[in-house]
Amino acid sequence: MTQRVGACGHPVSSGSRGVCGACYAKRGRKGPKVFIASKCGHPSTIPGKYCRACYDKRRTEIEGQKVNQAPPSGSASLSVKGDTAEVGRMTPENVRTLADLVRVCEIDTSEWIVERWIANKWEMGAKDNDGNIVTTPLYQVKAWLVRNKAVIQARTEIAALIADAKAKIGPRPIVKRQPAGAHMLEIAIPDLHLGKLAWSPETGGANYDSKIAAEVFRAALETLTARTVAFHFDRIVLPVGNDFFHSDTKAGTTTKGTPLDMDSRFHKNFVIGRQLLTEAIDRLRELGPVDVVVVPGNHDTMAAFHLGDSLECLYHRTPHVTVHNAPIPRKYVDYGRNLILFCHGDKGKRTSYPLLMATERPELFGKARFREAHVGHTHEEKTVEYMGVKVRTCPALCPADAWHSEQHFVGNQRAAEAFVWSKDDGLIVTATYTVAEE
Repeated sequence: MTQRVGACGHPVSSGSRGVCGACYAKRGRKGPKVFIASKCGHPSTIPGKYCRACYDKRRTEIEGQKVNQAPPSGSASLSVKGDTAEVGRMTPENVRTLADLVRVCEIDTSEWIVERWIANKWEMGAKDNDGNIVTTPLYQVKAWLVRNKAVIQARTEIAALIADAKAKIGPRPIVKRQPAGAHMLEIAIPDLHLGKLAWSPETGGANYDSKIAAEVFRAALETLTARTVAFHFDRIVLPVGNDFFHSDTKAGTTTKGTPLDMDSRFHKNFVIGRQLLTEAIDRLRELGPVDVVVVPGNHDTMAAFHLGDSLECLYHRTPHVTVHNAPIPRKYVDYGRNLILFCHGDKGKRTSYPLLMATERPELFGKARFREAHVGHTHEEKTVEYMGVKVRTCPALCPADAWHSEQHFVGNQRAAEAFVWSKDDGLIVTATYTVAEE
């Protein structure tokens, strides 16, 4: 007959309470239950299980593993069904507002409207080097979207109108062109700030508004072309933008939102500016093929692009007029052994322009002998040279407004320049127009 072994490890008789008589008597009828046959080898009140201390330790480890297995943050998931969609994401960022949600979930607000959204938070734990569990907050956000039909329809209609306009706009009238030569003319009129308002009693300088800006621009263009009339050109370069417009929004602010002193509405100034540059391009077409180089400024980043797009629509069928309007803020023009970088000059260090040019245009940089960077922004005339690259800051036609006057940014000569380039000899002539004193 097989002897039965109790939970205490001693032989017991059938019908016993699980332990031998000695252990049962030692424990006492009302004493604590003590069994030694536990999984961990420590005394336990439950046969075949863990003691309390080992059980608590194991539960902590299991819960820590579950916390560590929480899904990591990643890219937003988008599920689209017809004109509705659901987007969700797990992120360590604290999502408190709708703006936070749009940014974290990368929602295109021009296509979708957020109908409702939720954000849940829990703690993600992990052990540090000392074995302690450290918790980090994690957020799960979810949003329900509906398609922004009105905006999409408007964009579609605008695209259709542009396509229709391009189809119907023919070439500009033929102009009588001078005989081609072997030089390039660059007309440098940055920082016109069309739409700026300057009141002489407030600034101590000249008055300025949209009408005056258009007048001095026309005067500068005619004077500069007259002072370079001795040359014949096979190429004309006209940089536009470069703070051609004073503001970039309907509210009369810069691209970043800085308030400005404006003399008129944005839409009105945009039309004036487009007509002004159309006159300028048609005038320069008489001298040679025209390259319109769009350079966004810090005041008119978006308006400059829209202006370039309008000019491209207007001249896309006109021979010998090319509009360079890529979104990149820097443009390059090469002519013979010359390489010129055009940018506004408000970003980056000017001492880094040589390396920037060599990095972005290595082949052109290598074959060029004359290398220059033409910038605006500071409304002054200055030329410095870094490692064989001349950084030429071109002057502006506009006077100081109230803010510039308060900051003591006054007294600079209001001027514009033209440069005549030789393919082999680089810059050979500089012509200057200076605004007459009132």
